[in-house]
Amino acid sequence: MFVPLMINAIIFGILQGILEWLPISSQGNLVILMVGLLGFSPADATNYAVFLHAGTLLAAIVYFRKEIWNLVLNLKKYKFSGESSENRTTTFLILSTFVTGMIGYPIYRFVQSQRFAGEVFIAFVGAALIATGLIQRFAHKKSFNSEKHLSWKDGLILGVAQAFSAIPGISRSGITTSTLLFRNYKAQTALKLSFIMSIPVIFGAEVGLGLIDGLGSLELSSVFVGCVFAFLAGLISIHAMIKIAEKVKFWKFCIGIGIVAILPVLFYLI
Repeated sequence: MFVPLMINAIIFGILQGILEWLPISSQGNLVILMVGLLGFSPADATNYAVFLHAGTLLAAIVYFRKEIWNLVLNLKKYKFSGESSENRTTTFLILSTFVTGMIGYPIYRFVQSQRFAGEVFIAFVGAALIATGLIQRFAHKKSFNSEKHLSWKDGLILGVAQAFSAIPGISRSGITTSTLLFRNYKAQTALKLSFIMSIPVIFGAEVGLGLIDGLGSLELSSVFVGCVFAFLAGLISIHAMIKIAEKVKFWKFCIGIGIVAILPVLFYLI
């Protein structure tokens, strides 16, 4: 039993490390795999998918270490109304993280408390994936060449958008990147901001859930191994995935996987 458990953890970690950088919901796809193929309960699958983000969180910190270090150094002279790039980014991160926590935590608790049957939960995730794909489909029609400065309003709006990624199937990177495109940011800037703003909110979620819920029925060794492989896969793939995400139409993948997830329930109802 121990060996298959570790193999599953390695597979989950590698998938998380690759899928996290793509706007196709790593959490949604992992939950579908865990519930649909491996018999996880919806609650355990959701918890496991959240904890695996610790690995990609560390990968993002390592990858963006220069930007993060500059923000840390700027904290000594930080002012909410400051006009420097570091000040604007810090204000943006503070507001977006706070709003995400205030809205996202109740959404996460609501989803986790629902006693869906496995097929119904998978269909729910599938519907969220389709919604993610449609949002990206329209957002990526926009293209901008001028540079835009972050504002406190952007922080509030992105915080609300990011909060909905607590729903399995709603891609955090997909919905935040799309929202930034709607806010007239260039694609490359939107991707970079999306990944950087994931660091404080994922850290908060990991610490918060760890203190409040613990691991539940999950094995600590399985979660640890999954996180290690998520870090390794994430660190190797992040640069390549940022480049690919600028060119590939991942909204089609989201919609395709979503339809596949919903089909079993539709056939049952028919």
